[in-house]
Amino acid sequence: MRVKVDSLVITFPTTSAAMACEEFCAKKDLPGRMIPVPGLISAGCGLAWKVSPADRPQMERELGAAGIEWSGMDVVGLWELA
Repeated sequence: MRVKVDSLVITFPTTSAAMACEEFCAKKDLPGRMIPVPGLISAGCGLAWKVSPADRPQMERELGAAGIEWSGMDVVGLWELA
Protein backbone atom coordinates (compact mmCIF):
# COMPACT_ATOMS: atom_id res chain seq x y z
CA MET A 1 0.00 0.00 0.00
CA ARG A 2 1.20 3.51 -0.77
CA VAL A 3 0.80 6.47 1.58
CA LYS A 4 1.57 10.15 1.13
CA VAL A 5 4.32 11.32 3.49
CA ASP A 6 5.56 14.87 4.00
CA SER A 7 9.20 15.09 2.96
CA LEU A 8 11.76 17.88 2.84
CA VAL A 9 13.06 18.09 -0.72
CA ILE A 10 16.35 19.97 -1.18
CA THR A 11 17.03 21.10 -4.74
CA PHE A 12 20.36 22.12 -6.23
CA PRO A 13 21.44 24.58 -8.93
CA THR A 14 23.83 22.09 -10.54
CA THR A 15 24.40 18.36 -10.78
CA SER A 16 27.82 18.93 -9.19
CA ALA A 17 26.20 20.44 -6.09
CA ALA A 18 23.77 17.52 -5.87
CA MET A 19 26.61 14.99 -6.11
CA ALA A 20 28.63 16.93 -3.52
CA CYS A 21 25.64 16.74 -1.16
CA GLU A 22 25.29 13.00 -1.68
CA GLU A 23 28.99 12.38 -1.04
CA PHE A 24 29.07 14.74 1.96
CA CYS A 25 25.98 13.18 3.57
CA ALA A 26 27.39 9.68 3.13
CA LYS A 27 30.69 10.67 4.77
CA LYS A 28 28.96 12.47 7.66
CA ASP A 29 26.30 9.74 8.05
CA LEU A 30 23.53 12.31 7.52
CA PRO A 31 19.98 11.19 6.71
CA GLY A 32 18.38 11.19 3.29
CA ARG A 33 18.70 9.95 -0.25
CA MET A 34 18.92 11.32 -3.78
CA ILE A 35 15.69 11.44 -5.81
CA PRO A 36 14.54 13.02 -9.06
CA VAL A 37 13.00 16.46 -8.44
CA PRO A 38 9.25 15.88 -7.96
CA GLY A 39 6.96 17.37 -10.61
CA LEU A 40 5.45 19.66 -7.96
CA ILE A 41 8.74 21.58 -7.84
CA SER A 42 10.30 23.35 -10.79
CA ALA A 43 13.91 23.99 -9.88
CA GLY A 44 17.53 23.13 -10.31
CA CYS A 45 19.33 20.36 -12.05
CA GLY A 46 16.72 17.61 -11.81
CA LEU A 47 18.18 15.96 -8.70
CA ALA A 48 17.09 16.51 -5.11
CA TRP A 49 17.94 15.28 -1.61
CA LYS A 50 14.97 13.88 0.34
CA VAL A 51 14.85 13.87 4.15
CA SER A 52 12.30 14.20 6.93
CA PRO A 53 11.05 17.77 7.49
CA ALA A 54 12.38 17.46 11.06
CA ASP A 55 15.92 17.26 9.63
CA ARG A 56 15.76 20.75 8.05
CA PRO A 57 17.77 22.64 10.73
CA GLN A 58 20.52 20.02 10.68
CA MET A 59 20.68 19.97 6.87
CA GLU A 60 20.79 23.78 6.62
CA ARG A 61 23.58 23.89 9.20
CA GLU A 62 25.65 21.03 7.76
CA LEU A 63 25.32 21.96 4.07
CA GLY A 64 25.98 25.62 4.85
CA ALA A 65 29.11 24.78 6.85
CA ALA A 66 30.34 22.56 4.00
CA GLY A 67 29.73 25.30 1.43
CA ILE A 68 27.29 23.16 -0.56
CA GLU A 69 24.87 25.42 -2.43
CA TRP A 70 21.19 24.51 -2.66
CA SER A 71 18.38 26.16 -4.62
CA GLY A 72 15.53 25.49 -2.25
CA MET A 73 14.10 23.44 0.58
CA ASP A 74 10.43 22.57 0.21
CA VAL A 75 8.13 20.29 2.18
CA VAL A 76 5.99 18.24 -0.20
CA GLY A 77 3.81 15.16 0.11
CA LEU A 78 5.46 12.21 -1.65
CA TRP A 79 4.05 8.73 -2.17
CA GLU A 80 5.93 5.94 -0.38
CA LEU A 81 5.33 2.27 0.26
CA ALA A 82 3.90 1.65 3.71
